[in-house]
Amino acid sequence: MTSATEFLSVIGDQFSRVALTVMVFDRTDSAALTGLTYGLTYLPTMAGALLLSTVADRRPRREVIIAINAVRAVGVAAMTVPGIPLAALCALVAASSFLNGPYKATHLAFVRDIVDAKQYTAAMALRQSVNQAGQLAGFAAGGIIASTVSPRVCLAVDAVTFALSAILIRSFVGFRPASATPAQRRSLVGGLRVVWSGRGQRAIFASTLSGLFLMAPDGLATPLVHEIGANPAWVGFLLAASAACSFLGLGLLARFLPEHRRTLVFPIACLAAGAPLPLVLLGGGPYPALIVFGLSGTLWAIQVVLSVSFLGEMLPDAQRAQGMGVAASMNLTAQGIGAALAGLVAQVTGARAAIALAGVAAVLFALWPSTLWIRREAGSPASQAGRGSGEPGESEDASLRVTQTGRVLRPAEELARRSPLARHAPDAPST
Repeated sequence: MTSATEFLSVIGDQFSRVALTVMVFDRTDSAALTGLTYGLTYLPTMAGALLLSTVADRRPRREVIIAINAVRAVGVAAMTVPGIPLAALCALVAASSFLNGPYKATHLAFVRDIVDAKQYTAAMALRQSVNQAGQLAGFAAGGIIASTVSPRVCLAVDAVTFALSAILIRSFVGFRPASATPAQRRSLVGGLRVVWSGRGQRAIFASTLSGLFLMAPDGLATPLVHEIGANPAWVGFLLAASAACSFLGLGLLARFLPEHRRTLVFPIACLAAGAPLPLVLLGGGPYPALIVFGLSGTLWAIQVVLSVSFLGEMLPDAQRAQGMGVAASMNLTAQGIGAALAGLVAQVTGARAAIALAGVAAVLFALWPSTLWIRREAGSPASQAGRGSGEPGESEDASLRVTQTGRVLRPAEELARRSPLARHAPDAPST
């Protein structure tokens, strides 16, 4: 059910992005204002994730999701009012995007509340696949409706998807109490200390910054198509290639990659995501570029799914949503900055060379999280023992386990805590 509601939300988001750009350009005939409006659908998400993600640990997560979707349904519906001032429209767009930050963080943590550790990676792969499918469907259908019917119809559909999502969660997903007690509630600074407490966490957070380089293909799709002399329709095909291939690749990941092998695949995925990008220098028209976009996008999606699933296991339940929110905000910031940097580089070198350089930089940058992760695995007896049991969140010497109360467990304490006599101790994780 959570996947179905996520699919609705993603489709609605793409509908609104298409509709808003069409509405603003029709009213202002300004590419700058159109671009600003599109940016407002992304940028405030970072601030919302940083500032409000902790609410999902202090309050029942199901109720947080319902409340955010209800508020966004009202806000998007207000955008459909005829003659709404442009300033008010931009303010509503920014507010909806701001709430998207804590929504994403809450949803990521809530999925872990519903499924156990062994199912979490598969659940994240399914979620990412749903997101990719939702983006494809939303952009395609939204473009048709906005151009042939009315942009306001797209916004109305978006408002309905938010309301329907809230209703479905309220009706079919069971209530769960808040994860954090008053004694466990922390400030943003306190939460950052916990999520940066060990090599494993640092490796995952470092990997979220890879968007600085891996966003280059999407950001330069239009100038690349122009540079190779292809039909402008290829811009859509190149952007769709990443989503379509990721959908297939994540399905294969969930189906065929054994759980006990996933800790070994993570550093490989980090290093491999940027490796196909320099191949655009070989030329050959749009078809080789299509393959390069698809391969890189798939490997990046696998990296994201593995990192999110591992992080969900490492973070204490009382701060899981806050940690997910910080990771999401870092990822979004890196992608936004990366797209801008890629454009600046392409102004000097051309789109092909800029994408190739981004690929090389991505591989070199990935040495940091990959090395941290490999050192974590090599230096952790508990992790080595856990490879056979498929538990990526086991304690480690260099990256110690943090309990829900914020206390750090040494390996010996962790083993004692897991004994049958200690199963009902206060630090036992709740699901």
